[in-house]
Amino acid sequence: MDAVITAAAVAALASNALAATSISNDEMNGFLTSNAVDLAVMYAPMWFFGQAMNQPPCYPVWAFSGNVSTPDIYDAAHKTPPAPQCEYPDVGCACRQPDVAVGNPGPAFPIYYTFRQCNDTEVRVVYNLFYQKDGAEVADVIDTGHDYDWERVIIIHTKDVAQNSWAPSRALLSAHSGYHDLAWGDIQNTLTTEQVNAGEAINPSGVRNNDHPKVYVSWSKHAHFDTRNTGWNDPLSQSDDNAFRSDDWWHFVDPGYYILSDNSTSAGQALGSANWGDASSNPPSVQASLCSQQALLANAVNES
Repeated sequence: MDAVITAAAVAALASNALAATSISNDEMNGFLTSNAVDLAVMYAPMWFFGQAMNQPPCYPVWAFSGNVSTPDIYDAAHKTPPAPQCEYPDVGCACRQPDVAVGNPGPAFPIYYTFRQCNDTEVRVVYNLFYQKDGAEVADVIDTGHDYDWERVIIIHTKDVAQNSWAPSRALLSAHSGYHDLAWGDIQNTLTTEQVNAGEAINPSGVRNNDHPKVYVSWSKHAHFDTRNTGWNDPLSQSDDNAFRSDDWWHFVDPGYYILSDNSTSAGQALGSANWGDASSNPPSVQASLCSQQALLANAVNES
């Protein structure tokens, strides 16, 4: 009897046959000596944001009063003010919101990125996003969030010594003071560069092993996931892995909005010296322990 191959099986076979683009050792060295922005963009996430109960989220913003046409000014007088906690579910009050109709790309925002070659066979790139707050107030009694919020995705590139080439091997997605630690082939949704350039985002879905992971930002507290989850919109769930996240808006950050933010730059020095309150994981502080400490992986929620 002839075998019947389902559409799901065909999709699974196609997904397993894909592999992220590898680059030569010379290409990697070239990226690292030119501030690695091309490396960062080559494997950058497509970011997704969603609203629950018709309440839009806070949206990433510039840390020192910059905007889509004006860069940050790195002094205390231009530090972006925090937004207040409002009554749940109004998680996006008084902060920057997407401000476009659902089902459309969101507006531009910056990525405060850093990178480091940890050893001969590992390079890490950090994509930091900044918000004016996270969370909300519940029953005028409990604050589920705080002023300011720094979140990040860390992409780990590993060298294939035999082939003298490099490719992404893992992604660490910040989530509730830890990380979701995913092998690259286990990231549920990815896009090719051609699809990104064509403006595709929501579809295709469920395809693994391409160059650009789909990262879903949770609605209230901005934790990162590789999957959607729209089943839980109660306050408590927003602080765990049931957090609401969807794909009402999406954005792929243009290279012009990547800001190198380690301590060798004026951006990094300003970010590292500013007081962000409970949002203490600013880009230079993450960079300082990026390779030397095991806390990143020890705190990870390992899903592979």
